[in-house]
Amino acid sequence: MDTPEGEYFVLRGYLRGAMDGDLVEVVRLRSLEARRRQQMRKPSTQNPRPGGGVGDREMLGGVRRVIERAHTTVVGTLRLENGLGVVIPQDERIQHDIFIDLRTPGKQADEGAIVVVRITTYPSKLECASGYIEEVVGHETDQGMDIEVIIRKHGLETVFSAAALEEAEAVCQSAGTPEGAEAFGASGVPGVPGTPRAYEAQLIRRDLRERFVFTIDPADARDFDDALSVDYLDGKMRLGVHIADVSAYVPWNSALDLDARRRATSVYLPDRVIPMLPPALSDDLCSLKPHEDRLAFTVDMLMRNDGSVESAEFYPSIIHSSVRLSYDEVQELLGAKTSAAAAAAPAALIGALNKLTKKLARRREQRGAIDFEGTEAKVVLDESGHPVAVNLRTKTEATSLVEESMILANEQIAAFMLAAAAPMVYRIHDEPYPAALIDLLPTLQEFGYAMQRAPQTSLDIQAIIRQSKGKPEHTLISTLLLRSMKRARYAPVFTTHYGLASEAYTHFTSPIRRYPDLMVHRLLRYLLAGEQPPEDMLKQLEWISAHASEMEREAEHASFEATALKLREYLAPLVGERFSGIISGINSYGFYVRENTTTAEGFVACESLPEGFAYDPARYRYHHADFRQSYRLGQPVSVLLKAVDLSRGSLVFEVMAATSL
Repeated sequence: MDTPEGEYFVLRGYLRGAMDGDLVEVVRLRSLEARRRQQMRKPSTQNPRPGGGVGDREMLGGVRRVIERAHTTVVGTLRLENGLGVVIPQDERIQHDIFIDLRTPGKQADEGAIVVVRITTYPSKLECASGYIEEVVGHETDQGMDIEVIIRKHGLETVFSAAALEEAEAVCQSAGTPEGAEAFGASGVPGVPGTPRAYEAQLIRRDLRERFVFTIDPADARDFDDALSVDYLDGKMRLGVHIADVSAYVPWNSALDLDARRRATSVYLPDRVIPMLPPALSDDLCSLKPHEDRLAFTVDMLMRNDGSVESAEFYPSIIHSSVRLSYDEVQELLGAKTSAAAAAAPAALIGALNKLTKKLARRREQRGAIDFEGTEAKVVLDESGHPVAVNLRTKTEATSLVEESMILANEQIAAFMLAAAAPMVYRIHDEPYPAALIDLLPTLQEFGYAMQRAPQTSLDIQAIIRQSKGKPEHTLISTLLLRSMKRARYAPVFTTHYGLASEAYTHFTSPIRRYPDLMVHRLLRYLLAGEQPPEDMLKQLEWISAHASEMEREAEHASFEATALKLREYLAPLVGERFSGIISGINSYGFYVRENTTTAEGFVACESLPEGFAYDPARYRYHHADFRQSYRLGQPVSVLLKAVDLSRGSLVFEVMAATSL
């Protein structure tokens, strides 16, 4: 349980009916902490907590009262018995079954149905949780039901309103060409009152179709938010970042806008994308597809030799993407051996951009920006939705080209808006709690890093990550440091961006899939036109920022859960085989192992270890004093896959051998 004072661990008996995500008042149980420290006996391995347990330094708490409920509905599996139904939540974080009186109003369902239950009574000491069936999603044996459950669990919208779809069709018919879109953009959506935008008439849309513009995206991308161009003015490089001009098609308070505002983000799952905008816009009209004229919002930056920006200009434009490149193709161009291949367009431009990118990264590093490198698992599915392969994506020179260009454009937009004191949606990242960094010190020392004090600044954290590069624990250390950070979020007032060490930062570069970016486009347009945004828009900036931050978390959790589910499904036929991995979490229940080829995480129960191993919480390890062997955080291990439980979402590993000290 996260609090401003740090993280509390609340035992089940002290929840007082609270459910996961509830806002509660918590009290620290110091006497219970003392008893736990004295006993430190091995508990059951049931429901071990990922990445931690009840150690001797953890704060124990109890819920005094529930202030605000997070769940009004629960997704679960229906079980029937003696005229009563019991819905077992699919979310293991919700520890209370929901009882259903089948005689009360509500939809009827059969045994094994996956249902959405509306909670009418919350659990307490005197009552069980109860409710009625609001929606029947399907049956637990239906194909694809596992992902459907995750979608429902996180409250993700999958169907657009009829009004939004009608407007999308009108947009495509009225604005099928840039010329049509230009006329469309000046008058708003036909039939929707209050959508004319006078600022369009005061901004000149520049025709950039003669520029060589290109996109760089994953090979399987379908929506192209951003494009790049590189040319030279008086011997100086001009970096152009061209972003899909979604605001030209989606007016404020239109049905399209209201649907996008609620969703706040597109959600990327292994078997589908749940878009923020209807596919007719996200995959087609707004997308910067190759060999098509498209409306964009351009950031032109004239660069100095040292990688700093001499000047920046922002304006609406029309572009024509000449080529679509994948990250793999760009990486091949950067590694081209022959001079002919290296000189060909767009290879020559890619090479020049790569040199600039390295300068940008070096400048960010010097000011204290933290580069958390990670590995992303991309699960490949067949037509029936079953996983057939796992591809691991890591940061490359090709991905850095896009990342550094987008960061620079975002910083320029934010600095411009901040200097003008204009209404804005910023991306902020607060400094971490000092206690979170102090808690990392023993772990870093256990890895062999000679540190007498916890990291104090972003430069300290940056140095640790740099020192770990090339070592087995690099990914784990990056992950642990990232977990100690506060979450970045959206806000109408800029404070700081700790991770990027930016003086001002926003999200401007992905308006097809992020609602805050769409808002930034609108607010920038009003400033450039010398007008004030509508009053109702200004009043909602705080709510939009908070809501977008919340929906971003839900989307990330849904994506993580769906990927983890498919990784387990991929490994299920491989029970009995050996794998290599690294110990990624350790506690008094046992430890977690992150498998190398898939990034899937499985659990090694302490009971499965040879007799004589004891948990050493001070050094985050299991140690055998007689044989001088140990299992410690970050240690490479060989494991046997013992079991895969798809229903409970768990992998069970057993270690093959321990490491001698």
